[in-house]
Formats: sequence, structure tokens, C-alpha cells
Amino acid sequence: MSAFCHSVLRLSNFITRSRIAVKRLKFVSRPLLPACPPAVRKLPMICAAGVLPVVHAWWGQSSTSTPAPEEGTTAEVTDPVQQAIVQADELYSLGDTVELYQFLIQHKDSDDAGILWRLARATRDYAHLSTCKPEDRKTLTYQALQFAEQALHINPKDFACHKWYAICISDVGDYEGTKAKIANAYVIRDHFKEAIALNPEDATSIHLLGLWCFTMAEMPWYQAKIASVIFATPPTSTYDEALGYFLQAESVDPGFYSMNLLMLGKTYMRLGNTSAAMLWLEKVQTCPSKCEEDTQAKLEAEQLLKTLGAAS
Repeated sequence: MSAFCHSVLRLSNFITRSRIAVKRLKFVSRPLLPACPPAVRKLPMICAAGVLPVVHAWWGQSSTSTPAPEEGTTAEVTDPVQQAIVQADELYSLGDTVELYQFLIQHKDSDDAGILWRLARATRDYAHLSTCKPEDRKTLTYQALQFAEQALHINPKDFACHKWYAICISDVGDYEGTKAKIANAYVIRDHFKEAIALNPEDATSIHLLGLWCFTMAEMPWYQAKIASVIFATPPTSTYDEALGYFLQAESVDPGFYSMNLLMLGKTYMRLGNTSAAMLWLEKVQTCPSKCEEDTQAKLEAEQLLKTLGAAS
């Protein structure tokens, strides 16, 4: 699995744990709880065998009448589709991955985009469980892409559909080789850009597009050579472009994810700006350790700070 994929997976796990924590804190007497407050419900996504970045958990406010997971609802819902979405968001807020998948798979023939992108997300989450067998993981990965593709076809104006479609395409790339991953590079990038255009306030999509740029900037020479064969104009990016997206994500939702702070530090390192790199890496150190991902980010930031200190 690529470094980008690991980043996406860490983001997804972080979100799940955050949602569980928020649920425990805020579940008092209300029978239903919004999926998660905006500050902690970023998800998401990309997989690129060292080439593309994208997935775990992407949702956000939909442009359709279907209620967004962030919004939730405490009012009585009578429409069957809306009821299914409310129940799915409740299960997602609890981190019940298996139960959520088992519930949503019953709606696999739905023609509602909100149901289908949630099913794509749940299928992907299920595939990434440590208890999932490798052969089952592959099947689930392809199923997730199928559901995401159906959702996007039904409602191309829903940013979550674009986000999850890009994530799932990237995941499938792990099974189809480096050439296929590179061939999908533009597709992944363009769907993330469309997700951001439809919802400029989704820090997760912005962060992941930054990871895509960072990954492209670090593309090994042999992968760049493959890309030059596939495309007349191979996908490329720069550290400056990646930096812009990481900073944008931070401005949209400050401190939303310790790994975004870490990537800011690493990008400034690549650009040779030691003082700025140390500033952001020190911010990682001050983040509360709410989960394993935060601890990992702190450890890496600590190691990088030692490297920068030794070099200065």
C-alpha cells in the first residue's frame, strides 16, 4: 500500500474514533445524533501505490434534498429513503462498520445517490478492517467502486459522490498495477477538484488534493517515465501547489487533522524553508493525542524536528 493510501487510511480511522468519542460525550437523551460535528467529521481517500493519493471517508453536505451526514436530524422522518439515511448516519457515528455495511447492503439496488455513496464508503471501510480476508478485501474494493460510480451517475452535483468515486478508483488501482494507477491520476485529481468546487468548505477533500500534489511532486523517475508513455502531458505537480492546498485546508478548518499539520511541515522541508517547517511540526507536537494517528504524527514530527535541529 502506498504512503498516500496509508495517509488516507489513517485519516479514516481518525474520523471513526473521533466520532465514537463525540457520540459518548454528547449522547444524553436524544435518540438520534448528527453523524459528527464539522470539526471532527472529515474523511475520507486515495490510493496510489506511491503515485496517487486518495480514501477514507468523504461525506459532506449534499446539494440534493437528501440530508447531509453532518447535519443529521432530530425531527421525525417518514420517507423510507430518509429513514435509511438517518439510521446509516447513526450507525456511522457509532463506528459500527460491520453493522453499517450489513444494513446498507440491503439497499444496494437503491436509486438514491445519498444511499449509494454511503454504501460505497461502508463497503470500503469494511474492506479495510484488519479482520477482513485478503480475497474478501479485493471483492469489497471493487464493489465499493461500483456503488460510488452508480451514485455519481445518479447525482453528479453531490460533492460526496465525486469524493468517494475518486477514493474508490484509487483503491482499485492497488490491484491493477502501477500503470493503471498512473492512468487514473487525472481522473482522481479532477474528481477531487469537482468535490471542492461543489463544497469549498470540505477540508478533507482539499487535504487529499494536497496529498495528490505532494505524491506527484515526489514521483520516482521510473513512474514518471511510465506516465510519459501513457500521456502526452503526464500528470505532474509541485511542492508549492501541495503547500497551497494544505494551507487552504487549514484555513477552512484550523487544526482539523494532525496529519495536515505534519504535511505542512514536510512540504516546507522539501521547499527548504526550515523555520516554517519547524513551526508546523511544533504545532503537531502540541496537538492532543486523541487517537493512534495523532501519536504517529507526533512521533514523526519529533523525528523530523531532530533532523532539522541537527542540520541547523
